Amino acid sequence: MSQPTTNPLPENAEPTTGSVTMPFGLVIVFALVTYVGCNITDRADGSFSALVYAPYTDVAETDAMQAKSPMELQVERGAAVYKRICSNCHQPSGGGSQGQGAPPLDGSEWVTAEGPERMIRIVNNGLTGPVDVKGQTWASGAMPNVGANLSDKEVADVLTYIRNAWSNTGGPVAPEKVAAVREKIADQGTTPWTVPELEEVKFKTDE
Repeated sequence: MSQPTTNPLPENAEPTTGSVTMPFGLVIVFALVTYVGCNITDRADGSFSALVYAPYTDVAETDAMQAKSPMELQVERGAAVYKRICSNCHQPSGGGSQGQGAPPLDGSEWVTAEGPERMIRIVNNGLTGPVDVKGQTWASGAMPNVGANLSDKEVADVLTYIRNAWSNTGGPVAPEKVAAVREKIADQGTTPWTVPELEEVKFKTDE
């Protein structure tokens, strides 16, 4: 015959306070977690400290070390070429310069055209005479042949950058395309182009 079950506490017993001993190891773990948490967060501005990004110094450097696509690398190289040979006239913003007669590249229909054939010609030989850009006539422009001493790769890189900088969106320009256009216009020598001549240039497979 089974023994009746007994209740260790009397019915309706009042709760009582007492002391519970926390294991010493748990105290150490809690202290370590608190210490690390306080040191990861910068209490001055709420951002993470450099410990989070180690071995890098901050999130910008971390992003810079991520793998980049071929086009991203081309745009990066092109930005350096643009800064060196184009930004003085067309400005870092791509907005152009009235004083220098340099039309804007940001939003220019010449830049955002279907293909890069005309832009390759302009960079390679320069441009003379009036040109309409974004509804404005730039009459005093005389762009030099800034790309004549650049390699096919450098011309392709800078045009890829220009076609994808600011508000522009366009595809990459291949060095092989630059080489093909240069071969086609070899008879032009160093003579700059005029707008009527460039308007006769067809795009892509019709080149």
